[in-house]
Amino acid sequence: MKLKEKVAIFVVALLLSFILFNAIGSPSLPLLKLGKEAGNEIISNYLANEGKS
Repeated sequence: MKLKEKVAIFVVALLLSFILFNAIGSPSLPLLKLGKEAGNEIISNYLANEGKS
């Protein structure tokens, strides 16, 4: 295999990796946002109860 062919295969593999990893991560973004909001609410509830004690 020539060097140009190896570089071309590497570039295509790199581009496909970026595209596929972004496709996997995209659906989980709303779930991460929901988890962050729930975590913030739990922390605020805990801090509110600490203030009452």
